[in-house]
Amino acid sequence: MFLKPFRVKTQSALKNSDRKKLRADICSQYPNLSEEAVSELVPNKVEMNVTRISTHRGEVAQIYFVQQNPIVFESYKKIYPTVYALWQFPDLVPVFRTWAPVFEKLKNGADLMLPGVIYDKEPSQRMFGNLHKGDMVSVSIAGNRSPVGIGQALLSGEDMYMSALKGKGVGMIHILGDTLWEAGDKSMPPPRPEPLPSDPEEEKDSENGTEDDIPNMDGLQIDNRASSSDQQDGELVPDGENNEGVKDENGVNVDETKDPVAEMDELLHRCFGCAIKSRIKDSDLPLRFVDLMKDFVQPFSPTIQIDIKKSSYKKLSKFLQHMASEAYITTKEHIKGVDVITTIDRDHPALKDLEVPEPVEMESLDEGASPSKDEEVCKPLTFTDVYCVNAATLDFFKDRRISKGDALKMSDIKEAVNRYIQHNNLQHSDNKTVTLDPVLAHMILKPSDGDLDHMLLEHVYNRVVGKMQPAVAISSSDGLIAIKKGKLEPISMDVDKRASNKKMTIIDNLEEYGFNLKAFARIVQRAVACSCSVVQTEQKNKGPQVQVQGNQIAYVGKLLIEKYKIPKKYIVGLEKAPKQKKR
Repeated sequence: MFLKPFRVKTQSALKNSDRKKLRADICSQYPNLSEEAVSELVPNKVEMNVTRISTHRGEVAQIYFVQQNPIVFESYKKIYPTVYALWQFPDLVPVFRTWAPVFEKLKNGADLMLPGVIYDKEPSQRMFGNLHKGDMVSVSIAGNRSPVGIGQALLSGEDMYMSALKGKGVGMIHILGDTLWEAGDKSMPPPRPEPLPSDPEEEKDSENGTEDDIPNMDGLQIDNRASSSDQQDGELVPDGENNEGVKDENGVNVDETKDPVAEMDELLHRCFGCAIKSRIKDSDLPLRFVDLMKDFVQPFSPTIQIDIKKSSYKKLSKFLQHMASEAYITTKEHIKGVDVITTIDRDHPALKDLEVPEPVEMESLDEGASPSKDEEVCKPLTFTDVYCVNAATLDFFKDRRISKGDALKMSDIKEAVNRYIQHNNLQHSDNKTVTLDPVLAHMILKPSDGDLDHMLLEHVYNRVVGKMQPAVAISSSDGLIAIKKGKLEPISMDVDKRASNKKMTIIDNLEEYGFNLKAFARIVQRAVACSCSVVQTEQKNKGPQVQVQGNQIAYVGKLLIEKYKIPKKYIVGLEKAPKQKKR
């Protein structure tokens, strides 16, 4: 939270009434803290200030200072102690101990991984007590009980045990050496010696001659000592040294043999980091999720295909949500069902030492791209009416390994109904009438039908389909592009008059149909020999539009219908084409 400098919005002295409220809030949130301790933390006759700040991520917080040291800060109505307060009350929250080399990674923005935690007890379901997900915990370094940071538990204590003590354990919020610590007197943790457990890395570090890189708690180093070969944790390329219990950004323990999922995670993170550091330009933003992989990420892995389904994230949206939570990017829903990346942080600390290789162009989409390549980007589409399984029909289909949300064609639905009827011997001798068993009757009968126990087969088909959610499956020769539930917004074409009475053709909603707008614009530009561009609309919930100089509706309409096989019912504005002059 305080990895980068924050911006001060307001600063004022703390009133006595505000002190009382602050004490009450602290007592409420930390019931194990006595009133005397709270009064010591928030004293009466000592100068106190409150500073309202905005972090580099846009989060708003209030920091309470006693004299010159920040003691607590409040964010989202939750009060967090700073390291200065934790030095006064080291047992204020549960403590996770770790090794000194791990601290070097934590201060660069990494989360504390469970393999890096030192455990005093034998592993058991109650080894973490009643720790819940989201509870505050402090972090200390082996040999000194004085905490060096505070964060939130990313799992409950029971879940940590059930995960075999692997994965992320603590999400760091504030740590010794960050900008919040720098806002105080920059003092170091007071010595509170404790027995130093044996470090499995000590012998190896000694053999490698790296003992000098381990911080000494008597004079803990806050400056970054990482060399070019000892990269920061949270980087997209692991260093493989001094990382016991520390994992890289993709969650892989760098000292363990990687499984295929971990290797795909590492490849995904590395290529994504290269893309946002060097390949994605400001002019490419906002960038659709669907355009990210092929155009920007995959070129950094020319020999291995990046398959998001083989990673631990399974879906691209989940991976990008994770990267947004780590402040690499910001995202938003651009139009309904279409998410985009709006900003990227090329100066993210984890990208500082990332070496970017030369990308291998999979398919050039620059202005000089050949017409044939643009044709490949915009391929003919097919539109198929489908019906999605919903709660009303799930019981009927679940025995057929069909899940809620799956889209079925009419032929698939009829086949499923026929199999059900045959399996349960519901067909009458005339082959046109069906006996309704309890499952069918519950699903398709209306209150006005009463106790109807039979129905024509064709009516059964229609009733089952009527209970499902209609949708349209859009696909190209490469496979399925999207399934649009409900009404599919048509491609809209309009003619707008600009300065000097010049006309401009405006084309909206092409993205809904899977078009690469830049490639489509180049095709139109070459064909009609006039200016054509992709412009971001100012209208809310509207995606980018293609603008063509002059009234080009006749050509664009013919292109969409004849070449890309868009049915006329999905295009509006064709009537605005210029009238052909009679000869």
